[in-house]
Amino acid sequence: MICHPVFLPGDELEHACDQLHDAERRKAECAASESSPGGIGIETETAEELFALTYSDKYKYGKKVWPKGKVIKVYFIDSHPHQNAVLDFAAEWSRHCSIGFAEVNDRRESEVRISFDRTLPSYSMVGTDALRVSKGERTMNLAVMDKGTILHEFGHVLGLLHEHQSPIKGIIQWNVRKVLETFQGPPNYWKPAQIKNQILDRHERESVMGSTYDMRSIMHYSFAKELILTIDGRPPLTSDIPFIEQLSPTDKLVVEKLYGPPGTKPPPPREEPPPSSGEESRGKQQYDITAGEEMKFTFKSDPRHRRQYTIQTVGKEADLSLSLYGPYSEDQFIAAATDGGENGNPRIMQDLLPGRTYHILIRAFAKGGAFSLRISTVIRRFATAMPV
Repeated sequence: MICHPVFLPGDELEHACDQLHDAERRKAECAASESSPGGIGIETETAEELFALTYSDKYKYGKKVWPKGKVIKVYFIDSHPHQNAVLDFAAEWSRHCSIGFAEVNDRRESEVRISFDRTLPSYSMVGTDALRVSKGERTMNLAVMDKGTILHEFGHVLGLLHEHQSPIKGIIQWNVRKVLETFQGPPNYWKPAQIKNQILDRHERESVMGSTYDMRSIMHYSFAKELILTIDGRPPLTSDIPFIEQLSPTDKLVVEKLYGPPGTKPPPPREEPPPSSGEESRGKQQYDITAGEEMKFTFKSDPRHRRQYTIQTVGKEADLSLSLYGPYSEDQFIAAATDGGENGNPRIMQDLLPGRTYHILIRAFAKGGAFSLRISTVIRRFATAMPV
């Protein structure tokens, strides 16, 4: 199992195009019934032994990792007769780490948005890359509704990448010609660039953390044995790599190491007094934030007038997201924005009720640094938008 909790400079948002087709699944399941993955020439080790070989605390925080104890908010864009099974299956991850999943009815509040479009492949954004996607767009598509696919895509939500592209011990040597022939044909019809991105390319070793190669991982595709020449120079496989439908022991261990065991509480955000007047309101006061850290600012809106507020960060060092909550509780979501991963500054423009308390939450992704917070207002005498 490998995952991607640190920033890979210059990377783009990764769509993990993971289309799993019925014909391939039936073939893989037949192969699985004839022989187990442990019987195809790969040495088996305990999950603890596999993981201990390469785990390092320096990869604990990063661009694609959620805060420990986070409950990820999921919104279903369209309906499916079995959509309740999605979060039921996803909860299997939560039994082995501190991350939870909860459905929300307001798209604006969501962090993961799921569609069920059968004309597209199944895919998911990786980790907190989902936060960079417009609230009007999906971050995951489930073309098929089986347990293996759902667990795999939610593995991506947690920041995990494809196991068969591991750069760690267990490197696969592909029969490139056969791989191209197979995936360019039915039912995939992938272009060579897609095949390269989803199968043949290895992740850069410096950008991942995790165990040695785990053939039983839910993040592994199923493959016919003819597509693989060797794994670490061992004899050729004697059976296909089957379609996986459950978490492996190493899958479970990796997410526990990454996010802590169930019940781990998220660290409280560092609370700071907000810019209120004079130089501070124009973004002159600087704050320092580290990667993975959250900071909370609480302020009270002008008691005299209904106003439109513009809340934004100022600075180019940190990679930030910005969320606004209130006024009736600290958990009442209003709006959110990110810097787009392009050294911009997140900004929220919102009409707010007079004399109410609001909360600003700022989170740094892979890159921390100095920033300022700017809060500006305009009196809204004839505004059409309803204040919150």
